[in-house]
Amino acid sequence: MSNQNYKYKKDNTDYTNLFKSLEAEGKLPPQNIELEETLLGTLILDKNTITRVADILLDEDFYRYENRKIYSVIIELFEKGKPIDVMTITNRLKEKDLLPEIGGASYLASLVNKTPSSYNCEEYANIIHRKRILRDLIAASYEIGRLGLNEDDDVDTVLDQAEQLIFKIAKKKIEKNFVDIKSGLVEAFERIDNLQKNGGRLRGITTGFSQLDNLLSGLQKSDMIVVGARPSIGKSSFALDIARHTALNGNKVAIFSLEMSADQLVDRFIAAEANVNLWKIRTGFLSSQGEFNDYTLLHDALARLSETKIFIDDTPGLTALQIRTKARRLMAEHGLDLIIIDYLQLIGTTSNYINSVQQYTEISKAMKIIARELNVPVIALSQLSRSVEQRIPPVPKLSDLRETGCLAGDSLIMKSDTGELIPIKDLVNSKEKISVNSLDHDWSITSKQVSKAFSSGKKMIYELKLRSGNKIKASANHPFWKVSGWTRLDELKTGDFIATPRELKISNPKNEMKKEEIILLAHLLGDGCILPNQPYHYISADPKNIEIVSKTAKKLFGIKARIIKQKNWWHVYLTSPNHLTHNTVHPITTWFNNLNIERVDSYDKKLPSKVFSLDDKNIALFLKHLWATDGNISYKKSVKTHREPAIFYSSTSYDLAWGVKHLLLRLGIKSTITEKKKGNYRICYTVTIYGSENHLKFLKQIGCFGKRGEIVAELIKHCKTIVANPNTDLWPKETWKLMIEPILISKNIEWKEFKKLINTRKSKEGLFKIGISKAMITKIAQALKSPLIDNMVNSNIYWDQVVSIKKLKVEEVFDITVPKLHNFIANDIILENSIEQDADVVMLLYREDKYRKTTENANVAEVIIAKHRNGATGSVKLYFENNCASFRNLETTNISNDFNPPDENLDYNSFVPPENQSTDNEYGPTPEELEKEEDIDFSDN
Repeated sequence: MSNQNYKYKKDNTDYTNLFKSLEAEGKLPPQNIELEETLLGTLILDKNTITRVADILLDEDFYRYENRKIYSVIIELFEKGKPIDVMTITNRLKEKDLLPEIGGASYLASLVNKTPSSYNCEEYANIIHRKRILRDLIAASYEIGRLGLNEDDDVDTVLDQAEQLIFKIAKKKIEKNFVDIKSGLVEAFERIDNLQKNGGRLRGITTGFSQLDNLLSGLQKSDMIVVGARPSIGKSSFALDIARHTALNGNKVAIFSLEMSADQLVDRFIAAEANVNLWKIRTGFLSSQGEFNDYTLLHDALARLSETKIFIDDTPGLTALQIRTKARRLMAEHGLDLIIIDYLQLIGTTSNYINSVQQYTEISKAMKIIARELNVPVIALSQLSRSVEQRIPPVPKLSDLRETGCLAGDSLIMKSDTGELIPIKDLVNSKEKISVNSLDHDWSITSKQVSKAFSSGKKMIYELKLRSGNKIKASANHPFWKVSGWTRLDELKTGDFIATPRELKISNPKNEMKKEEIILLAHLLGDGCILPNQPYHYISADPKNIEIVSKTAKKLFGIKARIIKQKNWWHVYLTSPNHLTHNTVHPITTWFNNLNIERVDSYDKKLPSKVFSLDDKNIALFLKHLWATDGNISYKKSVKTHREPAIFYSSTSYDLAWGVKHLLLRLGIKSTITEKKKGNYRICYTVTIYGSENHLKFLKQIGCFGKRGEIVAELIKHCKTIVANPNTDLWPKETWKLMIEPILISKNIEWKEFKKLINTRKSKEGLFKIGISKAMITKIAQALKSPLIDNMVNSNIYWDQVVSIKKLKVEEVFDITVPKLHNFIANDIILENSIEQDADVVMLLYREDKYRKTTENANVAEVIIAKHRNGATGSVKLYFENNCASFRNLETTNISNDFNPPDENLDYNSFVPPENQSTDNEYGPTPEELEKEEDIDFSDN
């Protein structure tokens, strides 16, 4: 069989013609067709063979196109747990319209007839994989040559791209397999025995600080260690002290300084080692008199430092890739024992990350890869967020490394399986593993498990309100999703559009309520009066409502209702069937207690958790009867030109109104909450359903019980005649520039041609001023054939507009971590989450004297081990020598080793954030002053 069907793609670039040209010249690319066929035959005949090669081979490792497609089907069957044989492979190839392409069933039969053996299948797989690596190198060299011919590109960029091409190939080579525990145990015993023989010598390299070494057992190979602190606390000095100590012990250290120059670092090394005032070194005012004068001390220090192997790179804005490349080169030329990076937030990027959190996360991962690849500890310095200063006392926590912000404790998170709504603060100490809704990369809403929930201390919070009536309370730095990417709350302004879910589905409703319970609860929450020390009763002007309440109360609790006629309504008194005593309570009281809802006035009513865990059918039943109380279904009276439906529900309780809105969202029905206040009356919250599409959904799925529902059939007919307004559900106008235009450029489509494709006369400038309707998005998808636009058409996103951002107060805030997608839904709004720290060790520096004017801990720093993946956490105390900007072991100073822990009853008037300190000791803002700060300007101006 010929190789005419050979196709070769690498990183979305087609190199088929390149390899065909090589074949035409008689230069066959590296390959072994016979071995490929032999291995495929083995996989078809022996079902167990796939488990031995699946982690070695990818489908693209096969040189021949036909073999590649066959192997991809085998892997697909294996992943789905289906049998692998000639019949199943043939059937799947037919389903995918690939059977003719691979040469038909006869080619499969020929593979089996090669009498293969499974004995050497791993070696076959490795050979095939190695051949692919060689082909990749040929393709990479071709691409590098093409890059070199483009003289317009920056040389550094070209070099970086060339290195990436090679690194990608190197990463694909499988170098490590499972380690037999027997060999691991032998190595462990030898290591432990050596430590014991050497009197408990450190397992890792020394930090130079005895207490810290005892806690960490030194710095371990392949560990990523983050040192975090606020500005002016001394994280750079701390890292340089570690570098100096470990280098003086014979270790080789690389320092990537993105903040300070090499000259500044060298001055600090000299000052710390000589114990000479740093200011004197920088100004030249050095003493030359006496036995231990400055010059003598400097001379001795220089002699010691000159013997060390410390390599400094002070190139600003280095990328993670450049650091990795330089470190690898340094390791090859000189060897390395420790890498220090100062600091993470200054590392440059070559990618357009959608937010700073993602950027920080990817850089952290890159640093961890460097540690693993070079098998050395990597210390990365990190500047902590301002949230430290908003905490009393301002002791840093692990969460301060995250810049994602936090939510108020009453923010509601929906469990994606049962639909229950849980305040975020209640997740913190919960042992239950819960799943939540999360926005996927294709704009769909999916279910993901929460890995962690935690408190982030106290912060100033703001209330964000949307046009739909949804609200959420969050810190200023919590990100929300705009078309342009994740955007902090303090960067949002009124008029911006953020993402919210169009519909929320659950996978496992509990349905813990009987049909009669659902009906009676709906009526009592609407028009019932269930208050302590008052007769329980229900009021309605609809005889059908009176009848259904009486029937359900009797069936559920044996209550014989007492119905009293008023002018044009009825009272239904729900008297207990049993005599009430101290030990005997009303059955409705017991029922409310079981539902975990309180007997309160109308303005404090809310829906119980069990309602949210109902399925769609029962939610519709609940809303159908609730609408019969304070709901409305009619024609709008004010519209004269054409009759338009008016469907809404009103309540003086925001919680109840929002609960109704959330239940409608569960059914895919969009609604808004509006507020209206008359005179001295309470605010009335109205949940209104707009648009013929949503009207029809409501009328068909829910409707209304009783007399109010008699108009439903007529309204359904009427809504079907209404042409939907396309401007009520739009993608923001920024979509044109951020998403549509880049696709046009990539496809070389001019705007003039594009306008014809979507049948519009509007200019480019005109289009950029308006949002994009669903109908227009569909047209664009048909015109551009882009997967991105297809996802937009089928998205589960509704873009809601910001109407206000209001400053509230300082209070405890919380966040959760959702792996992979790193976002979740709270209060029916999509938000980003905090991300787990990749570091093996996290050390946080705290100095009380930087925050208090007077303290017993002057010049004493606490090094807090906030995370230690393979050991204990805790803290150690160090002394900071201001003159030479260096830390010392406390036991080598005259300072007491008794560190006084931060007092929660601090003198707040002495609270001084480090960056606000000055030489005249002016104080920074107190927590009380923080609350008095001017509001952030969120206006368009």
